[in-house]
Amino acid sequence: MPKIKVNNLIKYLNDIFPQVTAAEWDKVGFQIEEVYNLPSQDEIDTVVVCLDVTKEVIEKAIELKSNFIISRHPFLFNSLEEEMKNSAKRRMRNLLIEHEIQVFSIHTNYDCSVSQNIIELLSTQFNIKKVEKVGETNEGYKINLLNDVTLKELVDKMKFIFGRKQANLTKNIDLEKFVKKFYLTTGSGASTMSYLELENEVFITGEAKWDQWLYADQNNIDLITVGHYMENHFIDDIKNKLLKTFNDDLKICAFDIKNTFIIY
Repeated sequence: MPKIKVNNLIKYLNDIFPQVTAAEWDKVGFQIEEVYNLPSQDEIDTVVVCLDVTKEVIEKAIELKSNFIISRHPFLFNSLEEEMKNSAKRRMRNLLIEHEIQVFSIHTNYDCSVSQNIIELLSTQFNIKKVEKVGETNEGYKINLLNDVTLKELVDKMKFIFGRKQANLTKNIDLEKFVKKFYLTTGSGASTMSYLELENEVFITGEAKWDQWLYADQNNIDLITVGHYMENHFIDDIKNKLLKTFNDDLKICAFDIKNTFIIY
């Protein structure tokens, strides 16, 4: 079975999503120190790509005899001591070490990269005139359209693009209002809204905290959240990039964990 050098895979990922561009607080890159540089990490034939590393993701990697997982969110986001207070994560980490599986995370360095496919996705539904990167670490986008759309059209198209059945909106939003510009940051990106000191704008993100909803309300911002799961486009994006680059030398398993909660 064909294999590729792990070093070649990491070089490719770091070329398009440089770790040096990640936020200072972020924990991107290799996550399992005990597995780093083991003989099993020299060459690989199968990669599992996911949003978050869960026990189900690890079980799939074991089933596929894969020694490498690429995740959107860091598996170890805080100090190891703090993370190991989570008994489920402790068991998962032990399982990764036992089966010599490495986790490589691409987080805020993905957000700020022009190589990711978010604009490509938006272009399937909107006629985009201009795109600007914005935010403290260039994590967000200011998007100008060629033609006006109603906020209802905007919300519906965002739900379609990111596979969402519902969205949360600021209480006084006028869905019939026409707009030609909006801001977008995936994940928990509402802090970008206040960082830019926005007023009288449209801002779209995955989720927002209570104080961020208040900021939007008091600054006349039409805030729209479509769930943190909107970041799931990362999985297909990475899968397609790896397939295009490494062809048949690498098998990729795209693992979708779905939402971890239900609406009751």
